[in-house]
Amino acid sequence: MAPLTWASYRSLLSLTDLEEKRLCRPCAVAAWDGDRPAGLALSAVSPGRPLEAGEQTLLSLTVARPWRRRGLALRLLAALEGALPALGVRQLAVSYSSRLPAADAFAATLRAAGWPEPEPSRLRICGAVRDTVRVFRDRDSLMTRMMAEGFRLWSWRERGTEAETLAQALIDRGEAPVWARPTHWRGMLDPDLSLVIGTGDAIVGWALCVHQLDLSRWFFPIGWVRPPYDRRGWLMGAYAEGAERVAARHGGDSVAVIETASGQSGMWRLFERRFAPHAHWIDRMMTSERLLNF
Repeated sequence: MAPLTWASYRSLLSLTDLEEKRLCRPCAVAAWDGDRPAGLALSAVSPGRPLEAGEQTLLSLTVARPWRRRGLALRLLAALEGALPALGVRQLAVSYSSRLPAADAFAATLRAAGWPEPEPSRLRICGAVRDTVRVFRDRDSLMTRMMAEGFRLWSWRERGTEAETLAQALIDRGEAPVWARPTHWRGMLDPDLSLVIGTGDAIVGWALCVHQLDLSRWFFPIGWVRPPYDRRGWLMGAYAEGAERVAARHGGDSVAVIETASGQSGMWRLFERRFAPHAHWIDRMMTSERLLNF
């Protein structure tokens, strides 16, 4: 079955560690034609979400070429949706790149299955860090204004634990979005390139940086600043500083991917206007979710 899903998800089909299995709670539904695998639907607990939330993400829905155009994908999806409630799952979500070769066909499958129309939830820009640094024309003035107000950038190594604690408290109070939680990336982030925005006593935001070695790139998956500081451009300053540090340590040809969410409308517009013309590629992460019959 492994060839029917992405390489990064194949380990979910054969987990042996009981604790890892409990936390991921993968669910796979397969279709066979005799002894030949014809299709696979695979889901697991949504990243960063607690088990008790009852949410899973559809990771892959694949039909082998000889069995396509027979409605098998719809039947696999329906079977997965039918199996998940027994695992305590109340909601199934999906997120995929607009650059996915079969993005239109996948959206049509979701539509035929009765899912809500996928909508763009995140915007990603990929490019060389030398271009990223050059495009951040306002970096120096942003940093000057930040320091004039008593704020500065700290490395995750210095204040990451504080940032994680604050993030959870803000999310619990409904003052920060769930996607801003940094704990999901704890074991992957670079502690010197991930940054915290704050004063000596208070933290107001963070920008995480992860080295995706298998993709040969640096990824900034989360950047968030709490109101009322979110309209001062400090997150852009943190991204600029992060890109500059990557360039200084690993060279200007290093590739970085910076991401922003649909809830950050100003950042979204800025990415499209200022960074898209210099990007290697730009895509939108399309998202849909469905409540299951529990």
